[in-house]
Amino acid sequence: MSGTTSGVRFTQTGDDTNMQIFRGKSLGFVVIWGGSNPIDITGYSAALQARSLDGELMLDLSTGNGAITIDGPNGVLGFSATPATTAQVSKPGRYELEMTTAGGLVYRVISGGVSPVDEVVL
Repeated sequence: MSGTTSGVRFTQTGDDTNMQIFRGKSLGFVVIWGGSNPIDITGYSAALQARSLDGELMLDLSTGNGAITIDGPNGVLGFSATPATTAQVSKPGRYELEMTTAGGLVYRVISGGVSPVDEVVL
């Protein structure tokens, strides 16, 4: 994974890519599927969900709801969320980003733990 981030911090532990969400802040980050060798994802859809450890949906970003954009030939996925959306990430949990091809094949791109970072400036 490579890209830029705002409102989120990623750390790697084993197979997990853990994510901290800065609650109540705008979120924007980019993932390049394939890193320095981008994979053409033209025609794909994407969904990222974060759920608390008890299963509560806290974050729901997708191409369907406009929170994820795709630059297919360059393998770039752009993510965005409003402060109101990031404020909903209130408990530790897990997240997963999956991609679905036009033919219906589903791939897990990244996943890991998610944890909220509370606001200081309210």
